[in-house]
Amino acid sequence: MKDANEKDILKACKKGKRFAQKLLYNNYKVAMFTICLRYMSNHQDAEDMLQEGWVYIFKNIQQYDETKASFYSWARRIFINANLQYLRKKRVFKEDLESTEVSLISEETTISNLTMEEMVDMLHALPEGYRTVFNLYAIEGYSHKEIAEHLGISVSTSKTQLMKAKKQLQSMIKLAYAI
Repeated sequence: MKDANEKDILKACKKGKRFAQKLLYNNYKVAMFTICLRYMSNHQDAEDMLQEGWVYIFKNIQQYDETKASFYSWARRIFINANLQYLRKKRVFKEDLESTEVSLISEETTISNLTMEEMVDMLHALPEGYRTVFNLYAIEGYSHKEIAEHLGISVSTSKTQLMKAKKQLQSMIKLAYAI
């Protein structure tokens, strides 16, 4: 989609035009659904979060300022925050301060041989707390301090959840490839 077309669509969305909302939704639904799938444990919850995110976007489209961020960046942040808020309400993050020495996945492993589908399946197999922290840290690039602030947990809990996620992923990869 060309930038000029997107700007026109966004202007029409700000005027409440349904056809523009549908165009915007169709242009970004796959990308936003992918974000939801990374955080939710099943397709139904991801679809619910997709709907919730779009409702928020269309109610608050007037707040979008194209001079500060691309629409994709603005929407992405909304979808991540919506998923995190849902998970916080479910209280999936537990303080876990036990010792967690973990040997991390080595660079030489066959992780590069994993298909995207296999990796997504492994992420979905993680407990929600592990998966969420892993997504925020490894995929979104948040620091442990930022993760702790977003999720209402301690920095040490964020680090512990990440280490446990890596350990569990390492075990899954070893099983899958009999390393």
